[in-house]
This record gives sequence, C-alpha cells and structure tokens, in this order.
Amino acid sequence: MPPFAPPRTVVPTTGSLESRVRVLADVVSRKADQTAQPMFNSVLLQAPGGAVWRVSVDDSGALQTAVVPR
Repeated sequence: MPPFAPPRTVVPTTGSLESRVRVLADVVSRKADQTAQPMFNSVLLQAPGGAVWRVSVDDSGALQTAVVPR
C-alpha cells in the first residue's frame, strides 16, 4: 500500500514576507512531525525579483531573515 500523501498546501502569494514564511514554516513543521523527517535550522527562498533569502527561527519563535549574497 502506498504511503499516505497529505493534501497539497497552497502558500499565500500576498501579504508580508514574514506572514507567508510563517505559513510555510508551519506546513514544513507539520509535515516533519507527521513523517519524522529531519528538521532544518534554516531554509533558502528565492524572491520573485531573484534575491535569495535565508529564513530561520530563534528560540522565541521569531523569524530571522538575511539576504544571501550571490
């Protein structure tokens, strides 16, 4: 029997970067909890304009963002 596939998640394309990343982080965390996959301390995201951002979270749950030089 194939493994259970969770429903597709649509991340918002409007709103602040922080709110969109928070939704994405919640989805990733839930998936990690469900599948027992490793967690990551940061993720790289590419903005529509081409800039690359490193997104992480501190111990209080606040998101940290930094541009990654290319």
